[in-house]
Amino acid sequence: MIEATGLRWILTVVFAAAGAFCLYRCVRQGAVASRIGDVLHAAMCVAMVAMAWPATMGVAGLGQVVLFGFAAAWFAVAAARGSAHGGRRHPAYHAAMMLAMVWMVFAMPRAMVGSGAATTMDMPGMEGMAMALPSAGGGVPADVVIVAVSLAVVFCVAGTVFLARVVDAARVGPLSVGTAGWGAEALMGLGTSVLLLAML
Repeated sequence: MIEATGLRWILTVVFAAAGAFCLYRCVRQGAVASRIGDVLHAAMCVAMVAMAWPATMGVAGLGQVVLFGFAAAWFAVAAARGSAHGGRRHPAYHAAMMLAMVWMVFAMPRAMVGSGAATTMDMPGMEGMAMALPSAGGGVPADVVIVAVSLAVVFCVAGTVFLARVVDAARVGPLSVGTAGWGAEALMGLGTSVLLLAML
């Protein structure tokens, strides 16, 4: 999917760093809901690393759909209830990100075929999606392009906003766990944006 090996490694480092921080914060935080959220984000980072490397991006497709479908529902419920720290917008953003993960599992085979990367796609654990695909070269489907670009813009803007928060906080005092959390959000948002554009 991503032709440049250097970009693959950059995204791997970005998502590995964000995932490691989520696991670190999970150990530090006492609230069960917060820990579950951090574990779900760490799982997302692992899946993003897998998507960056063609050899692993199709692994456990059904498992990813189930996991990130649950994650989207989890954050949607948190958004409906409102949280003490993020109100409704923050968990709603996370729900959208998890839904984007589900969409990417289904969209990537079509994008790869349209771009000429493959002519067949067999996703382990997704027998219903293992199918013969048309010959490559027809271009990435228009609906995939529209959704991918739209999501990329949303996550790029969100990542930039979180990055700006980190910069502002760094100007007035030492970095805290909360500020580092914004940094992880920035990495995930910007990294997801790049990965979405790389599909095309």
